[in-house]
Amino acid sequence: MQVAIAPPAVDAFPEAPAPVEAGGKPERSSQTLTRALDILDAVRGGPISLPDLERQLGLSRSTAHRLATALVERRLLSHDPRKGYRLGPRLMDLGFLAHEATDLATVAQPTLDAISQRTDDATNLAIRDGDDVVYIARSASRRRVVVRHRIGDRNRIADTALGRALLLDAPSDVWTEYFPLEELKPAIEDRFTRHVDAEGDRICCIASPIRGASGAIVAALSLSSIPQYMTSERLEQAGRYVIEGADAISRQLGWGWKI
Repeated sequence: MQVAIAPPAVDAFPEAPAPVEAGGKPERSSQTLTRALDILDAVRGGPISLPDLERQLGLSRSTAHRLATALVERRLLSHDPRKGYRLGPRLMDLGFLAHEATDLATVAQPTLDAISQRTDDATNLAIRDGDDVVYIARSASRRRVVVRHRIGDRNRIADTALGRALLLDAPSDVWTEYFPLEELKPAIEDRFTRHVDAEGDRICCIASPIRGASGAIVAALSLSSIPQYMTSERLEQAGRYVIEGADAISRQLGWGWKI
């Protein structure tokens, strides 16, 4: 740490003649796709019968059955004669592929930049590696006196707000091992952590955890500044920005979606 002066599209359904609905008008392809996606969305909450699909989505029996059958054939739905339709195994395959293709730093960078632009302070993204945090993305401060971390830099968990955010889900004994003089509960309630260097430039950092699709903490986002820019009132305001940013990145990673 330094203080310095300044994506071919895939066809999900086989080609077929445009179907004709009850009014005698051909159903448009975009409408077909939208209705199929509506079916997938309706099934997210658990198994659903064909009559319930018709009623919930306002579809005719023939349209609901035709679209559901196409989705079953593509393994996007599965069908149990007793319980109805549920999400299919191909969605799990696609989910894993999407997860592997997601570059955490690339996803997070626009949010880091937005917070830095809004606050003029440096923002960082880090992951845990043993007893260290490793910085994997950053957005520079816009101030004359700046706090600077380089991508690839390491810092001890115990010496950072990032380390505290990464351990918010840890058992209490693990938290106490790293932070014997600090209570875990207030940090969980605040949803962001803070740390001020005891020596040197007394860098002020606040951080919030980033969660993946499973809900587990996979990274943390921080904002760093120096005391002359970080009053108590401004720290609370910046904390809200950090929480909002971390939540936005988490949602892009799949957190908050219930299937």
